[in-house]
Amino acid sequence: MTKTNHSIQGAAILGSLALAASAFAGTTVATGKGPVTPPAPQASTGLFDSVGATVDVGYDTHYFFRGFLMSEQNVWSQVALSVPLASNLSLGLSAWYTSSTDISYDELDLNAGLNYDAGFAKLGLGFTHYEFFHGDGGDDTGIHGAEEIGFTVAKGLGPVNVGAGYYYDFETEGSYIELGIDAPIAVNDNFSIVPAALISYGDEYYSTDSDFQNLKLSLAFPVKLTSTATLTPYVAGNIALGTTEAFTDDEIYGGVKLSVSF
Repeated sequence: MTKTNHSIQGAAILGSLALAASAFAGTTVATGKGPVTPPAPQASTGLFDSVGATVDVGYDTHYFFRGFLMSEQNVWSQVALSVPLASNLSLGLSAWYTSSTDISYDELDLNAGLNYDAGFAKLGLGFTHYEFFHGDGGDDTGIHGAEEIGFTVAKGLGPVNVGAGYYYDFETEGSYIELGIDAPIAVNDNFSIVPAALISYGDEYYSTDSDFQNLKLSLAFPVKLTSTATLTPYVAGNIALGTTEAFTDDEIYGGVKLSVSF
């Protein structure tokens, strides 16, 4: 797969650096792809008694991936599992699918990775396979795939959560780096406000150039409907930088997701 303005991959490894770690952990919204939050340790008599599962469905007015506008008017769904392997180590598995109601664009992302709580920070190592069912950018040239590996680190610093991610594209041999921050504000037991910011850098990722890619600012409003269900509307802004300025406009967009855990 050649990276042009119509040839950008799908989701980040284990999510696009969703960093929320409040009572609504995992609800920071980017494209809906969020990391699987490992379940709390509990007494178990079987290997899979403490497996955590999450089902998400959502809608985005614009689907931005790492600074590039992929499509608009997207509906999506995700199924994710978190399997504890040890007290501080878990295996995450997920499948994420999105489809545009505006253009012919469908994408499936299959993720697998390890999450390790090192005490000083939470570390993640994962692999993602992408399928683009209408070509690289929505054209009807068949199915195109891509693979990448990524490493993430996240740490809570008082009321603020900070995280970083590094991703490597095997086909183009390009790298992508992002740094994010958020600060969840609990309004009450069932509602919070999550302001967040993220900046990204590409090393021969979208093209042969190496430069900053985008700045994203967002506000999420997770509402805890039940002990297992959370509804999260959000509004965000994408500011094109460096390698994306020539083909992506600055945009304000939004959406909503419903997350149910089991």
